[in-house]
Amino acid sequence: MRKIDGFTFIEAIMVILILSLVAGIATPGVMAWRSAAKLRGAAGNLKGDLEMAKLKAIQENGMVAINFKENEYRVFKDDGATQGVHDGGEDLYGNRILPAGVIVDLVQTNLNDDGLGGKYMRFTGKGTAGNGTAYLVNSRGAIKKVIISILGKIRIESGEAS
Repeated sequence: MRKIDGFTFIEAIMVILILSLVAGIATPGVMAWRSAAKLRGAAGNLKGDLEMAKLKAIQENGMVAINFKENEYRVFKDDGATQGVHDGGEDLYGNRILPAGVIVDLVQTNLNDDGLGGKYMRFTGKGTAGNGTAYLVNSRGAIKKVIISILGKIRIESGEAS
């Protein structure tokens, strides 16, 4: 009798079943981690863009605004006819689209209403701003609050909607 090397059909099926079970257990954890990482990244990007807007306002010695829509925001020099809205001819410093699964909660966000379904805030030429909080929410309901103080200090907090 001769010996045959290799796997039997039953052994191959058992390996496939074990791998499927491990993948099924690991997938929800990976998805939750990915969703949280997207939210952290979006909040970090927003904080950086707000810092850049503050510095641009100081550099230009004029108003620089950030206009928020649900899935994106724009940073621009706000010297046009419409306050808080990017008008033609105003310098655009950045336009960021949020990652899939992350939105700006415009209901909770307590910034100025732009009259077009969005919210905005502005930095003055001295780097000051109005108090306000932008709420970023991911698809799992986690929240990051990006808080702007009247002195232009910007910080990120995790938390619940108010």
